Amino acid sequence: MATAPVPTITGEVVLRVGEETITVSVTVPVGPTAMIDLLPLVNAVSGVVVDRATARAVGAGKTISCCAGCGACCRQPVPLAPAEARAIAALVAALPAPEQAVVRARFAAGQAKFAAANVPVRGDRIFGSDLSEMQTRVAAYMAAYVACPFLVDEACSIHPERPTACREYLVTSPAEYCSLPTPETIDRVELPGSVSTAMATAEQDLEGVRRVLLIDSLDWVAAHPARAPVKTGPELIQHLFSTLGAA
Repeated sequence: MATAPVPTITGEVVLRVGEETITVSVTVPVGPTAMIDLLPLVNAVSGVVVDRATARAVGAGKTISCCAGCGACCRQPVPLAPAEARAIAALVAALPAPEQAVVRARFAAGQAKFAAANVPVRGDRIFGSDLSEMQTRVAAYMAAYVACPFLVDEACSIHPERPTACREYLVTSPAEYCSLPTPETIDRVELPGSVSTAMATAEQDLEGVRRVLLIDSLDWVAAHPARAPVKTGPELIQHLFSTLGAA
C-alpha cells in the first residue's frame, strides 16, 4: 500500500543576521517535525552566511587558508547539535558493511585514546564554564592528536554532509598555526551569526542537550533514542532561527 504524502507548506523565511538579510524559500511538513528533517535548510543558510563572510574577508585583502589536504582543524573537538549527531549515526549506519566497520573502528580507537589521556568526550559542560577553561580543554583534546573518523588523506570524506561547526570554521591566518591554535595565532573568518549555535540553542529545549562531540556521536545516539517531535514544521523553523532574527 502506497504511503500517503506528508502535507507540507511552502513559504519564505527572512533572516536578519548582523547587517545581512537572508531570504530563503522553505517547504516543511505542516505537522510535527524533527530537527533532523531541517538539516538541509540549516546547511543552506549556513552556506549563505559563510559565503558572504568569506567574500568580505577576501574583499579586505585576506586569503582563506583552509583547503583540501590540510586536516589540522579535523583534530579539534567538533561540537554537534543532537540532530547532527543523529544524522552522523544514520550516515554511518547506511555505509556498506566493510566501510562501516572501518569507520566504527576509528570512532572506538579515538574514544579509547581520549580515555587513556583522561580527556572527557561527554558531559553537560564539555567545553567548561568560561573561555579559559574552554581553551584548556580544547588544548588537551588536540594534544591527544585524534583525527576525525571521517578524515581520509587529510581531507573530509563526508564533505557534503559535514557538520555546521565545520562549515563555519575558516581561517585567514597561516595554516601552520592550526595544529595548535590559540587566540593570538588564529584569525578566524568573522561570521555575522552562527547557525550551528542557533541550532544547538534550539536543541537544548527539544532534547535537553545542547552539544554532542562528534567522536561521541554514535554512542550518544545509541543511548538516547530520538524523542517524538513536538513542534510543527513552521514552529520549528521559528524556534530554530529566533536567535538569528527570523521574520
